[in-house]
Amino acid sequence: MLQYLMSHPELTFSPPETADLCEAFDMAVAALQEREATSTSATDDGVRAALSKAIVEAWTGGEHDPKALSEQALRQADALPKPDPA
Repeated sequence: MLQYLMSHPELTFSPPETADLCEAFDMAVAALQEREATSTSATDDGVRAALSKAIVEAWTGGEHDPKALSEQALRQADALPKPDPA
């Protein structure tokens, strides 16, 4: 999340807001890691960027609860194309 925020300087959040965004991101990554055998990889940079973007978009849309932000991001991650098994 912090990498995403740093790469988008137009996004400004207070320290408590940033903490909530990071909490939501960490929750989403942990959920993906728990189900990684059948889901999108939580270590993929594109997935992490998509999670971050989804969380920020939900935040700017008015959702500020970290758990709800995480759940919204996970729904979007589930819609991402799955990598082909090698």
